[in-house]
Amino acid sequence: MRIAVSSRSFRRPLASRELTQLEWLERCASQLEVDGAIADVTDFPRTDGEYVAQLRKVAVDLGLVPFGIDAPGALDPDAGDEARERLVALASGFGASLVRTVAPPPGEVPPATFVRTVAAAKALSRAAKAANVTVVVVEAPGTIATDLDELKHVLKDTDSAWLRACPPALQLAAGVGPKDRYPACLATPADPADAVAAAARARWVILDVPDTTERPWDALATGVEALRAAEARLRLAGDEEARLPAG
Repeated sequence: MRIAVSSRSFRRPLASRELTQLEWLERCASQLEVDGAIADVTDFPRTDGEYVAQLRKVAVDLGLVPFGIDAPGALDPDAGDEARERLVALASGFGASLVRTVAPPPGEVPPATFVRTVAAAKALSRAAKAANVTVVVVEAPGTIATDLDELKHVLKDTDSAWLRACPPALQLAAGVGPKDRYPACLATPADPADAVAAAARARWVILDVPDTTERPWDALATGVEALRAAEARLRLAGDEEARLPAG
């Protein structure tokens, strides 16, 4: 299990300039000791290639994987090809392996929104494939993918290996089908750490707190510590089971 955190959890200090992107990366490495970072598109003060490459270098120098980009509007049916290409270029420049997004709201005519979203998802998937970036979609209330079943409907109609679901880790505890391939799963510090660690296994866990959290660093540090301890207990239990005599 590897843990990544998103800058979206620090929206308020980043928006007020109490925290810079570079400081955020440094504290992710030194204070949280996570494995990777996800940068929200709205938190970039600049998106030119020089700055994005610098951000990537800083992350790598700090021992962080520049894991992903958060882009909630990536599947907006009204966004054009140029916007999708800019997003994929940003992700590629950051060295991200994924873009995390959500489906759009249903709109006045939900079936029409669904069709247009699938068309947008196909276009984004083609661009993502060319850049070797996977787009992961999160189920969310108020969208056309409020749960995993609705999200799978979008994925099925898009029919691209470069568009995948990103469910909560606790959903994975119910079992993963042979066709289900999840590059990452979601968790919060409030989730039972042992259940998350057992469900996540070798996947990336994206650990989030609401951007209204008063002390996000403390909340995430507590969550990371709990997940590390839970993973250690799982490994110890596995080692002990392996040492038991057969029969």
